[in-house]
Amino acid sequence: MPEPKPRNENDLSGANAPAALNLYSFRHLTVLLGFSREQLLDLSSHAGGYYEPFIKQQKIRPFAHKVQPDKKRLIDNPTGILKLLQSRIEARLLARLAIPEHLLGGVRGKTIKENAALHFGAPYIVTVDIKNFFPSITPIQIYSVWYNTLNCSPEIAETLTKLTTFRGRLPQGAPTSTLLANFVLGSIDAPIRAACETHKVKYSSWVDDLVFSGELARDLTPLVVKVLLESGFKVRHRKVKVMRPGGKKTINKLVLGRVITVENRYLKRIRAGIHNLEIGRVPEPGVVKYVMSLEGQINYVRLFDPKAAARLRADLKQLRGRRNNISRVP
Repeated sequence: MPEPKPRNENDLSGANAPAALNLYSFRHLTVLLGFSREQLLDLSSHAGGYYEPFIKQQKIRPFAHKVQPDKKRLIDNPTGILKLLQSRIEARLLARLAIPEHLLGGVRGKTIKENAALHFGAPYIVTVDIKNFFPSITPIQIYSVWYNTLNCSPEIAETLTKLTTFRGRLPQGAPTSTLLANFVLGSIDAPIRAACETHKVKYSSWVDDLVFSGELARDLTPLVVKVLLESGFKVRHRKVKVMRPGGKKTINKLVLGRVITVENRYLKRIRAGIHNLEIGRVPEPGVVKYVMSLEGQINYVRLFDPKAAARLRADLKQLRGRRNNISRVP
């Protein structure tokens, strides 16, 4: 078996470099994952048969009057033993690695509030959204992560690539996808990180949302877009936002004012959702899912504004006496 290729020092170099897996023994891999060599090779050869793709419209929010047709997403949906194996790959291989500090999305212990706090008080904040991030990541890029960045043997890198990609892309819904996407982004953003360091700009990402803050943050936008395009990604130009001194600053629906809190319009939409439920606008078959969505929204608010969340939850709870089919409200 050929030895793994020495790590490229340009990939995630410096203090942010993750610990490599250094996996070149298939026997070691079987011990880590609890699957035999034969099982791993068989699953990798037939991985495509374990997906049940479906089209998902944007999550039905409690405040939505209708679902926008352009908000549909393809969820690849791994199932069965493949999903179990992917969960083990995520937990036993990827999650134990040191992810570069500026990549926060999907990293255990990191929160969306922590991402916003990194940029709190900055005069300029720029956000850049990568369009169709997961589907734009190719098996070649994933193989490079396993082989170059994480230092696996060619055979192991090939096997793990087949187990964590689907139909030429990084699959939506796979347990391994977010962390692998982080490694891909970290492997191509060295020019961005270097420019940020030179211009004293803070940089972080929450999956496909990149955030830059500092006096010269807006000056780096052309470079950021150039690096992403050259790596095969697309940028939502209408979602490149430059927030200036004195203006409202938001990151991932959080408002950076005197404190970090959720946007007021977000609260209003939840209240509207509760009202729609109360007056019977929600079709009977969808009530339970609708309430689950409401609860998810309220739980999100609770992270930043416990008092507002408590009021919303009290309003929702009052409906139980009038709507006996609302079974999820405690």
